[in-house]
Amino acid sequence: MAAGRHPSETIRSLDLTGFYRGGCAFMKRQDRPSARVVVLDREGRLLLFQVDDPLDDKPPVWITPGGGIEAGETLGEAAARELREETGLVVSPSDLFGPVAVCRGDWEFRGTPYYSEDWFFSWRATAFEPDDANWTDLERDLHRGWRWWTPDDLDRTDEAFLPSGLSGLARLLLSGETPTEPVELPWRTV
Repeated sequence: MAAGRHPSETIRSLDLTGFYRGGCAFMKRQDRPSARVVVLDREGRLLLFQVDDPLDDKPPVWITPGGGIEAGETLGEAAARELREETGLVVSPSDLFGPVAVCRGDWEFRGTPYYSEDWFFSWRATAFEPDDANWTDLERDLHRGWRWWTPDDLDRTDEAFLPSGLSGLARLLLSGETPTEPVELPWRTV
């Protein structure tokens, strides 16, 4: 340390791009792009999964089917794979519409900081019961159930759901409007 400098002055001069301050230390943030699917049924409802991590004190949250993109996958391929793994629905990537939305932001999972870019596709289906046969061990630990929600249900609930703006996006898709560019949804953590 240079003579006469306070330690905080030295820290301010460091380039911390790509790092996240968690607790008392700076940690390298992991990039985690994901592909998700807004599944809409004929009654105007969307399918959400409740996630509740037993190792975290955050409240449960409702999310769309989806997850991380694997090496070599396109966004559409990842969305179709995740939809099959989490619901049992087999859909070709070319049959998915989108991406219809995106949201970006920082979050933390079990002490590891992440930066995500979540890309959302849409799919219309007849209401069904998801099949959990292809869930990973982690999904079995985290997923507590599923439910079909109307956009009005989301507007009225006190339960947490992600992303912000999901009810508005569902209304847009249910109206038959097709976004020419992905809708930018606000990032929110629980």
